[in-house]
Amino acid sequence: MDLAPLTLVFGPNSAGKSSLLSVLPLLQQTAAQPHVLSMSGGLVEGGTFRMAVHNHDESLPMTLGFGWDDGKIETVYRWNPQRRAAIRASGQGSHERAMRVLSRVYFLGPMRARAERTTAVGLGGDLYVGPAGEDMAALLFDRPELLAEVNDWCARLGLGYRIRMLTPVSHDIVISAGDFTVLALEDIRHEPPVLVSPRAVGYGVGQLLPVITQCCLADAGAVIVEQPEVHLHPRLQSAVADLFIDTVTSGRAQILVETHSEHLVLRMLRRIREGVLSPELLKLLYVDLHEDGGAFVRELEIDDRGELLDGWPGDFFDERLAEVLPGMA
Repeated sequence: MDLAPLTLVFGPNSAGKSSLLSVLPLLQQTAAQPHVLSMSGGLVEGGTFRMAVHNHDESLPMTLGFGWDDGKIETVYRWNPQRRAAIRASGQGSHERAMRVLSRVYFLGPMRARAERTTAVGLGGDLYVGPAGEDMAALLFDRPELLAEVNDWCARLGLGYRIRMLTPVSHDIVISAGDFTVLALEDIRHEPPVLVSPRAVGYGVGQLLPVITQCCLADAGAVIVEQPEVHLHPRLQSAVADLFIDTVTSGRAQILVETHSEHLVLRMLRRIREGVLSPELLKLLYVDLHEDGGAFVRELEIDDRGELLDGWPGDFFDERLAEVLPGMA
């Protein structure tokens, strides 16, 4: 499966979209001990090998691999009943270039965590908010320029809030409790703005902030996001498309998204019509199941007018028409 700079994966529930997006995180969490496949770890919970392999047939192999500009890696794992683990049967578990590529893959799962009431700081940090956004507050505290960029995107998306990082004013508190920060939100729909806890606002705001932050952090690697639209109003779902487009066209990152949002897809097609996004930069992949239960991936062709040459597959996104047009149900 070839990826574009901006790739959207969509299709029915339980068709295999999340499995597709989990390949790189699986290889990341397997890298520390590459001869044993780590199905469940700090990035993704894939269950067990026997749960994940086709038809639960433990005699079948599982092959995982990926390619980059001028290289590729492919590894075959098989179930070992004595070890009760999936052991590398052939291929390379890792090599230096592949590890460098994997180190710049940033995976955000489908449910991001709300910011904790306090966050310890001074513990270092890199370019990753974490699979649930759990390291976002510490990164924003350490990098004022990042905070400014994230707040700029909050304004551009019309979120209605901006982030403020608060620190304790008492030296005695720091001595007794350590260095910490508090992520707060300012409701800029009021004048003057009202300071609120992120736990006191709509759930969708907390789900979106780690996505914005990771897109601003990216270092020309790859950002993988599951369901960026979760708990978001349709207007914001559409606006998130512009965040992804800017991330790609500015060269900050490659984006791979699993989504059920018609609004997200339609905004991207609109931007092609407007000349903001080149159709060569966007790829739409539709995942579904054959009658025998096997999954397939179909690429949908897009022309330079932002139209799908073969239309939407099956009845995907037809529900809206059935609701508003008589005789469509």
